[in-house]
Amino acid sequence: MKITKRQLRRIIKEVMVDEPIRMRGGDSFPPRALAGNKTAPVPKPMPGSFSDTIVLSPAGDSVLVKGKETEITDVPITLEVITGFGMSDTDADNLIFALEDQVSDGYVELVVSYENGKWSW
Repeated sequence: MKITKRQLRRIIKEVMVDEPIRMRGGDSFPPRALAGNKTAPVPKPMPGSFSDTIVLSPAGDSVLVKGKETEITDVPITLEVITGFGMSDTDADNLIFALEDQVSDGYVELVVSYENGKWSW
């Protein structure tokens, strides 16, 4: 059985609508409603911006970044992969320190954002 490039692209897009693979900003296909699938359009975030609230995981041994369980030391690289925006070593160390400080208090709720080329929390 042969498959055309167009058919292959359609199959890949159908699979990626549910959860696109994000290695860097702009690497994945944009989510679109498929033929016959009447879903609301997904609002596009402002280019060059990102915001998320990092919270303690239910087990209490890690944190949730965009709903995915992540070790505290892996949070900076996870944010880079999700957003495509790099983070300096100093920012990464400060973020890890802030998270470890909140974990030691037993409660984590840290708003992390990237805007105008700068990470903040």
